[in-house]
Amino acid sequence: MNILIIHEVDWLKKITYEIHHLSELFSLSGHNVYAVDVPDPGIFSVNKKIFESINNYHRIYAKSSVTLLRTPIIPIKGLNRISAYLLSYYFIKKILKKYDIDVVFLYSAVTNVKATIKACKEMKVPIIHRTFDVVHDLIRENYLRNFVFRIEKSVYPQFDKVIANTPFMKIWSQEVGANNVIVIPQGVDPNIMKPLPQDIELQKSLGFAEKDKVVMYLGSIESFSGLDVLIDMIPSILKEIPEFKMLIVGAGSHLDNLKEQARKLAINDKITFTGYRPYLELPRYCSLAILCVNTFIINEMTKKLSPVKIFDLLSCGKPVLATPLNGLLHDFPKESNTVIYSDLHDFDKNIIALLKSDSLGNIGKNGREYVEKNFTWSKIAEKMLNELNQTLI
Repeated sequence: MNILIIHEVDWLKKITYEIHHLSELFSLSGHNVYAVDVPDPGIFSVNKKIFESINNYHRIYAKSSVTLLRTPIIPIKGLNRISAYLLSYYFIKKILKKYDIDVVFLYSAVTNVKATIKACKEMKVPIIHRTFDVVHDLIRENYLRNFVFRIEKSVYPQFDKVIANTPFMKIWSQEVGANNVIVIPQGVDPNIMKPLPQDIELQKSLGFAEKDKVVMYLGSIESFSGLDVLIDMIPSILKEIPEFKMLIVGAGSHLDNLKEQARKLAINDKITFTGYRPYLELPRYCSLAILCVNTFIINEMTKKLSPVKIFDLLSCGKPVLATPLNGLLHDFPKESNTVIYSDLHDFDKNIIALLKSDSLGNIGKNGREYVEKNFTWSKIAEKMLNELNQTLI
C-alpha cells in the first residue's frame, strides 16, 4: 500500500509518539509511507529547510523509511497554522496524485482536516481517523473551543472509519456523528522501553544521592496534570520519608507555575525538573525511580484517556500510582495488578505506604509482563494495517 499519514503538528519537534512508531513499522512491513506535517517555525524562521521534504526519515527503527512532506506555511508563530489551514487542500491533493495514495491515516482534528476530507473525497481515497482526545476540551479560550467543537462535529461523519484508543473515545466519536468506529489501544516497544540498572552517571548529573527515594512524573504539564496537588503534599511526605525526591520529566504551560509553587514551599531541592527529554533516553530516567505517578485530575476530558506514557513506564518495569481514569482502567483493570489506583487527594498516604513497602519490585514486574503480552507496537501495527487494508476491499 501507499499510505499517507497526516498530522497537524511538527513531525520533527513532536515528542516521539504513536505516529512515529506506526509509520516506521508500516514501512518495515513493506509499505510505502508518506507523512504530512505542519512545520513549527518557533517565533519566526528564515530557515528554508523547514519547507524541504525529507526522504528516508526515521526516528526509532533504523531500517525504516518515511517520506516527510512539509506543508507550505507562513513561518511566523500562529500564522503557520492559519496558512496551513488555507493551503493544505492543494498541497494534499497534489500528494494524493503524485504518490498514488491508497489510504489516508489522519491524526489531525483542526488545522488540515477539512482540506484532507475535501481532497480525499475528490480523489476517492478512503480516510481513517485515529482518535485520542476530545480536542476542544483541551482549549481554554471559549471562542476557540466552540470553533473547534463545530469542526469536530462537521468532520467526524465524513470519515470512512474511526479508530479510537479507548471505548470511551469510541462513544464520543459516535456522539459527534462517526459511523464506523472500532477500538485499538496504544502500544509500547518493550525492546526500547525496558528495565535498566540504575544509571549512576545520570543520577549524579541530576544531583540525586544513592539513598534518595525518587518518585517520577513523566509527561505534559498542563492544568489537568494534577502535579500542583502532589507538590502541596510533599512537605507531609517528607515528614515520613525524608529521602523522598520528585523527578518531573516533561514540560508544558504550567511548568513555571510548578517551579514557583516549589519555591514558595521551600522544597526546590526536593524536586528536579528536566523539561522534555528524547524518547530513547526515557529508560535511563526510569532507572532512577522506584515509583512513578500519573496525577491527572479526573474530568470529562481526562477520564476518557489511557495515557501512552503509562505503557512506557510499565514496560520499563516501574510500579505506577495513578488516578483511576476510565480509559486507563479499561486497558489496565484493577484485577490485572498492574497499575495502583488512588484518588488524587490520597496520593500522599499511598506514596508513603508504597515507599515503605517491599512489594514494589513485584508490582513493576507484573506491569512489564502485562504490556509485553498485550500491547506491543508490533501487534498494534498489525491490527492497524489490517484495518487500512479493509478500507480498500
